[in-house]
Amino acid sequence: MLSTLLRVAIGALLLKIWQHFSSVRHKICAGVETGTSELKSEESVAGCIGQTPLLRLDPGRLGFRDCVATVWAKLEFQNPGGSIKDRVALTMIEEAEARGEIVPGLTTLVEATSGNTGLGLAMLAAAKGYRLIVTMPRLQAMEERYILMRAYGAEVRLSDPKLKTQGFLDLAERTAREVPNAYYMRQFSNEDNPRAHELTTGPEIFSQTKGKIDCLVAGVGTGGTILGCGRYLKQQKSSVQVVAVEPAESSVLQGGCHRVHGLVGIGTGLLVPMMESLAPGQPCRPGQRGLVDEFVSCRTADGLDMALAVARQQGLLVGPSSGAAIRCALEIASRPGMRGQCVVVVCASSGVRYIQHPQFKMFRDEAARELGGEVQKPIKELATGLLHHQRRTPMEPTTVSKVRSAVLTLVRDTLQQPALQSSDSLIAAGANSLTAMVLVGKLRAVLTAAGVSDVKGIKLLLLKEYLWGSVDDLVCSLLCIDQEGYPLPADDADLPIKASLVVQYCGG
Repeated sequence: MLSTLLRVAIGALLLKIWQHFSSVRHKICAGVETGTSELKSEESVAGCIGQTPLLRLDPGRLGFRDCVATVWAKLEFQNPGGSIKDRVALTMIEEAEARGEIVPGLTTLVEATSGNTGLGLAMLAAAKGYRLIVTMPRLQAMEERYILMRAYGAEVRLSDPKLKTQGFLDLAERTAREVPNAYYMRQFSNEDNPRAHELTTGPEIFSQTKGKIDCLVAGVGTGGTILGCGRYLKQQKSSVQVVAVEPAESSVLQGGCHRVHGLVGIGTGLLVPMMESLAPGQPCRPGQRGLVDEFVSCRTADGLDMALAVARQQGLLVGPSSGAAIRCALEIASRPGMRGQCVVVVCASSGVRYIQHPQFKMFRDEAARELGGEVQKPIKELATGLLHHQRRTPMEPTTVSKVRSAVLTLVRDTLQQPALQSSDSLIAAGANSLTAMVLVGKLRAVLTAAGVSDVKGIKLLLLKEYLWGSVDDLVCSLLCIDQEGYPLPADDADLPIKASLVVQYCGG
């Protein structure tokens, strides 16, 4: 009897203990316990912007086993609109409201954007009761963003893609003049853009790292993130290094030239006002500029590869510019002098926004095959199949090698770059329009000396286009061969080719 009562008492005690810990666990998960995380309840989507997490990356799994610093990713795609631009959109709207410049239900907001700022504005315009008109280029790659903005209720006006970035900027200007009670947001020059990061992003990073941040790495689109975060972090800790990331193909802030690239969101090709304000009137060049301690570059291919690696190795689906920023952050964190340092890299947006981007082409093609859709063949594959019958024998390798050597010597002398390799980017080595004109005057003699007598007219425009590549690309063009040495097709009227060209917009 006693043993039975004892077992019952012990059972009741264990039940009470279990109930107590279950209650504590529930309270902790719900954020009720004092001193623990607290679940937020907001009246508007605007209140959900910010307070994004900081996640430690594993450099070894991303191919950087020699990393000597700790690398943290600021996950800005956790904002409700899916990107860091939610912060900018909110601050631009609320600051303009505070100044009495805009009123919900009366003012029409206008902005030029081909991406995330427009989506952030569309989300907040819907929540706050504003009419919004967004201008963007008329390109197939804009389809997803067009759909999302329309879903939020924004109006979208399209510019001629031939006019590039300036086209939709000019269209926004005209729209703001023509529409009654319009207010042009001007993200590229609006001081509320960097203020958003000085007031929120920067303080969050400093708090999350407990003030131990040593280096901030972020891509440059409008320049707002770098400028705002940089201001705040350097005020708190002057030794913090601020590093700006550009596409290697469009390193205009380092004095380079602009060309189309695939790192959407950065590298507009414009010397944006916010970056110019760092050192007014000074020429762009590598090195320090204002509060930016260093400018670094990432090739499109490397940025896209890193974005996919981060998805597969860390479970983070980030956009192309975030892939580029992460790669640059890991490279910086692998420098010997960075041992024990804390590096924070800004991941501006989610890869979900870029399903139509070439970054995901292999998966789109796979999905099309598996789900019964149509697969677009790459141009190279299409050309190889259609022109196979024209392939006879490749050009003699010794001839190609001789021409490559001669052209490489000429280019090295012209650019005064004795260490230049045939696969190196000529633009990155300092090639420009003057280089093209110099080469036009000398290439014919160089090719003749190398034993190539059948030299067609060397057009300046064509030559300038090939300066975006390497000496290898230039040699292929001059010899009219592909990269495997096979002759390219002539203008044969009887060649039975019917093809359509698909151009994918990759930024710029």
